[in-house]
Amino acid sequence: MAVEKMEMLNLVAPIEEINNISRDIILLENVHIVNALNEINESNFTLNVLEENLEELVDMCVIRPYMEDKDYRDISKKINDLMDCLELEKTIKEEYIEGSYDFKASIKEIEDIYWEIKRVYEEKSLYTEELNKIQEFDSHIHHLKRTKVDLSILNNLNFFSFKIGILSKENINRLKKNYENISAIVLHIGSNTLGEVYLVISPRDLETETNRILHSVNFHELDIPKEFLGTPEEIVINIEDKVKENRSKLESIDNKLKQFKEKYGVIIERQYSRLRLEEEVADIKKETACTNNYFYLSGWVPSREKKRIENRFKKYGHKVLIMFKDVSEVHKYIIPPTKLKNNKLTRPFEALVKMYGIPSYDELDPTMFLSLTYMLLFGAMFGDVGQGMILFLAGLYLSKKNRKSFYGGILTRLGLSSTIFGFLYGSIFGFEHVIPALMVHPIEHINFMLMGSVAIGIIMLITSFGYSIVNRIKQRDMKEGLFGRNGLNGLIFYLCLLGIVGNAVMEREIVPLSLLYVILLISLIFIVVREPLANLILKKRPLYHEDVSSYYIESGFDIFETLLSMMSNTISFIRVGAFALNHVGLFIAFQTMAKIMNNFTGSIIIFLIGNIIIICLEGLIVFIQGLRLQYYELFSKYYRGEGIEFKPIKLVDSLD
Repeated sequence: MAVEKMEMLNLVAPIEEINNISRDIILLENVHIVNALNEINESNFTLNVLEENLEELVDMCVIRPYMEDKDYRDISKKINDLMDCLELEKTIKEEYIEGSYDFKASIKEIEDIYWEIKRVYEEKSLYTEELNKIQEFDSHIHHLKRTKVDLSILNNLNFFSFKIGILSKENINRLKKNYENISAIVLHIGSNTLGEVYLVISPRDLETETNRILHSVNFHELDIPKEFLGTPEEIVINIEDKVKENRSKLESIDNKLKQFKEKYGVIIERQYSRLRLEEEVADIKKETACTNNYFYLSGWVPSREKKRIENRFKKYGHKVLIMFKDVSEVHKYIIPPTKLKNNKLTRPFEALVKMYGIPSYDELDPTMFLSLTYMLLFGAMFGDVGQGMILFLAGLYLSKKNRKSFYGGILTRLGLSSTIFGFLYGSIFGFEHVIPALMVHPIEHINFMLMGSVAIGIIMLITSFGYSIVNRIKQRDMKEGLFGRNGLNGLIFYLCLLGIVGNAVMEREIVPLSLLYVILLISLIFIVVREPLANLILKKRPLYHEDVSSYYIESGFDIFETLLSMMSNTISFIRVGAFALNHVGLFIAFQTMAKIMNNFTGSIIIFLIGNIIIICLEGLIVFIQGLRLQYYELFSKYYRGEGIEFKPIKLVDSLD
């Protein structure tokens, strides 16, 4: 609905409290930290000149950045390794981070646990790797078990060597072409998912040449463990024994790790939560300034959170000094961050606004306007009860699967809009005569759909002029707000154009043409002279900020561009009706194909395929086209999106 009101927080406290206070700020999750030293240098960091503040004020004369040589990378790696080893969930638990604690003691505790668990886990990794190699080897040579080849005999030959390997199906033909060049016996012994398995026996004197040819066809040689050299029966027994041995050892190690989890799980989870908090504390410290006795912290906070912040720091008594400054009290070039405040219906559409840009602090939040108009446009272009309900259910599924994702919320709302327009159009899964149309069947009222689309576009464009005028007034930009092509003068100019076109369409003068032409001419003049006129009213000098002739040449082209953009912006909305007709026409094509099938089952399949294509392909196209109308036709008139997003420092569950 709006951009939340912000205030600047300035905080001073004894330097020994920096860790505790930083932790409190993180847990508040409502402070957008800025660099305190910059604020002090720019004279934005101020304290009341009271007797009890004199020491802090005098101390500010020797201010410096806060420097701390702490690197948490090593302990972070160890804690994450332990979480992985014991299969612990990486979530931050508040009960472990509330209150004060000594993180140095936490580091020592983790160091002691780490090596005890790591040795066991590394042992598990070795046995797991060995078991995988054995099973992989077994999968490659299982066909050899049906032969009488004794690998130990082949291994003991004095004048011959052997190897077993895999060739991909693409390289088999290349090997066959080299049969006459290779001095070796090549036996195909089986197949698997990776390719064809071959046994190659070659004279030792010619082994180098054989290897060269095998290498050229990407022959992947298998590493044969010594214990698996023997007859097929011996290989089977050895593999089974080795697999059992490894599995037994792994089971024993898993039991040890379960015991470790019961013994140390809570400790590791606690230290993980504290590590995540300490990493955020380190980020805060980078933005603080300090002296020998005090530290200074600055940040933006929502005005409604002031009381909560004050209550949080009451426990420190007079140790902590807090000052709040209104935006009007800081320098004009300081840009407050923007925090959007929208209701549940429109909140998911904030993501679409942010894709274009964050609203400036002194700019209207367009989320409400975008969400309502976007749902209207999507429903009008993709009106169908059945297909809309599919989108609605898909949105519910996505929302349930990932509550943080905005896609589900957007999809449910668009699906609901599509369903409503489906009832208006009398369309369900493309069928136009199953339910009655509450408004019109689009394909039967083509002119109504196209003209109605343009009418909707005109209403939206007029509303966007209103947004633009309010934004310019908030930003105290008289030149563009009153006289610019997207300001009040631009709105009058656009309404005059609509009046002229309306008279021509109606073939009678609803508004006198002479009056419209006079107003139109005055509006054109105002657009041309908007800069000197605004400067003259505001008593600014010079009147022109560039060469006078250059200014008027540019303004002349601006008139031409204004006319073109207003015409193209309005006509562009005709695509809404066109896509509504296209939606019906596409299904008619599938209906025709179903009739050609002359088979009930085939017709049902065609209808199913048709609906899937329409929902996926046309739904995506309509989504993009609706977004295009918002960004290019509407946002371009009233929205800049050059703000800074409000990002309070807070904890997140996963480590990057």
